[in-house]
Amino acid sequence: LMTKDLNKQISEGKKAQILLDEPLMKEAISYLKTRYQEEIFNTSYNDHDQRQVLWMAYNMVEKIKGHLESVMNEGKLASKELDQLQNLTK
Repeated sequence: LMTKDLNKQISEGKKAQILLDEPLMKEAISYLKTRYQEEIFNTSYNDHDQRQVLWMAYNMVEKIKGHLESVMNEGKLASKELDQLQNLTK
């Protein structure tokens, strides 16, 4: 059961890394962050609601990227753990 969970984490980690390394994904993340940042600075002084919405959107992009990075790192750790388990059984 433990190796099944580790293999799942490894697989998901590799998929997350593929997504993060994908040029189109990098471009999308960069584009959205720049776009939201520009829009925040272009809001009027009194437009607090619009700024808040844009701020949340900007941070959501970071959270998605951060989640993928976390899944990728968990997969790397699971791979090391699986290697250690396999070395113990040799």
